[in-house]
Amino acid sequence: MPWLHNKAFRCLLFFAVVGATFYFLFLIREVVFSFLIGGLLAYFLYRPVLWMEKKGIKRIWAILIIYTLSISVVGSALWFAIPKLVKELSSVAAMMPQYAHQFEELINQVNGIQWPEKLDQLIEQNVSKIENFIYGALQGFVSGIYTMLSMVLIIIFAPILAFYILKDWEDIRTTFLNILPPGTRREFSIMAGQIDTVVIEYTKGYLLIAAMIGLLIGIAAAIIGVKFALLIGIISALSDLIPYFGPLLGGIPAVGLALSQSPRAALYMALAIIILQQIEANIISPKIIGDKLGMHPLLIVFALLAGGKLMGIWGMLIAVPLTASLIIIVHYIYLKIVEP
Repeated sequence: MPWLHNKAFRCLLFFAVVGATFYFLFLIREVVFSFLIGGLLAYFLYRPVLWMEKKGIKRIWAILIIYTLSISVVGSALWFAIPKLVKELSSVAAMMPQYAHQFEELINQVNGIQWPEKLDQLIEQNVSKIENFIYGALQGFVSGIYTMLSMVLIIIFAPILAFYILKDWEDIRTTFLNILPPGTRREFSIMAGQIDTVVIEYTKGYLLIAAMIGLLIGIAAAIIGVKFALLIGIISALSDLIPYFGPLLGGIPAVGLALSQSPRAALYMALAIIILQQIEANIISPKIIGDKLGMHPLLIVFALLAGGKLMGIWGMLIAVPLTASLIIIVHYIYLKIVEP
């Protein structure tokens, strides 16, 4: 069959197989997502497992020890934090009708003022936009809860999948590398090593910084006397994972919750956030992260905006390491094209 030796036909057959494979993976995307989460968990646990293995502990026992320690730490944190967090969330929920009523009164007062015709139209349009934004935010929050509940099975299966991936990490890596042509394996390993360094340094650095900032802002809120110190600390820690925009995103609800008590508490809360964020930006971040990403601030802002546009808050969280990884991949492809 001479047509089997035709290069164009073989390329067409290859792309057809790849397309069919991706379509099949799309049909079972929930299963694929479970494996991706398990692989991601294994990726971040591989280094501590390897470190323990070098200390003479067998890999299976190292994995079980890390799992036990992780479950103990997370379980203890949840055991002490959840009751207080539920109490604070209940208090916030109890205040919502009061603030909704005050907001409605404010809207009625604004609507009752006799503005010039064009200015009145402009105010009505913006009030409508604010109402739609609040409604959309609440709707997104509720749908996010349902999405989280639907991911319970993924959360349960991910550690199990991660266990088997960690146990056979080197075999899985070797099998994957064997798919590649011999001349490409070394170059791919170098590129993967660069991406690995970027992702690990970014994740390790920002998780540490976010935890520190969340703890310090929570302590500041408790010192000021704000009732929702734990909730403010958690919001600040999560939002601080987003470069540049994170402090603003976390500061608005923190100041808003402090304002529910008194304007003075809100002022002190705002000052505490500004001071701590300046310490983070000028002292903590340069020491822990420095310029390890090798990305210009404008590119980081563009990546964050694009990630937020495409995938919302999750897109902003993964935008920076994903962009840094893509830069390495594009640079590798560019060199392969231009090199003779």
